[in-house]
Amino acid sequence: MEATKGIPVTIHMKTTIHDGGQTEETALKSEGQLYQKGTTTYVRFEEPSEEEGYGTSMQTIKIQDNEISVSRNGAVTMNQRFIPGVETEGMLHSPYGQMTMLTKTSGIEFRWNKALGAGRLRLQYGLHLQGNDAGNYDLRVIIKEVEHK
Repeated sequence: MEATKGIPVTIHMKTTIHDGGQTEETALKSEGQLYQKGTTTYVRFEEPSEEEGYGTSMQTIKIQDNEISVSRNGAVTMNQRFIPGVETEGMLHSPYGQMTMLTKTSGIEFRWNKALGAGRLRLQYGLHLQGNDAGNYDLRVIIKEVEHK
């Protein structure tokens, strides 16, 4: 993988949210690019808005040794770091206004198999929005090079 040239990939993302006694699942499929620069991997893709008529956001996931950063720009703007065992603070700007985010990450797992052109990312964290518990999140992402469909 070259640092300056992204590899076209498909992204299958499934998010499970456990909030009290309720569970909610969302899924999305998108196409994007995977880049590698040194020991850091970047995955960029367009994410449709959950609300109809609000457009899309460009999402960038930056994966380092034991840290993930997620940036969104567009209909939703957000920057958040995820470090296992650490509470991190961020901001979320949406059509509904600005909210503070506090996450406590319980797990990060990333594997990329260059020979197969496929990989997996798992991110587990608790989320508080505006000081209120918003549940425990389990995010699973399957990444595949387009030519390895």
